[in-house]
Amino acid sequence: MAHVILNLGFANGAPGPAYGQYLKAYDPEGRNGRGLVTWTPDKKQAMQFAGPGEAFETWTQVPACRPLRSDGKPNKPLTAFTITIEPA
Repeated sequence: MAHVILNLGFANGAPGPAYGQYLKAYDPEGRNGRGLVTWTPDKKQAMQFAGPGEAFETWTQVPACRPLRSDGKPNKPLTAFTITIEPA
């Protein structure tokens, strides 16, 4: 069964402009390793993943061009958002 990623707002609790939208496209290498993300309100246009594990791996993906943040922790740009994974 295919799964999608739903944006529940920023990790700091702020709703943000993409709140309630689905991940449409994601390139962790985009914006020099800061991640390039596109959201859509249409679930049918969302990226589909084979299962929750694959969606989780995408959410926590580390870009090769910038693997560490300035504080030395792994750089995972998409984790700036709180998400839920749900069936497509």
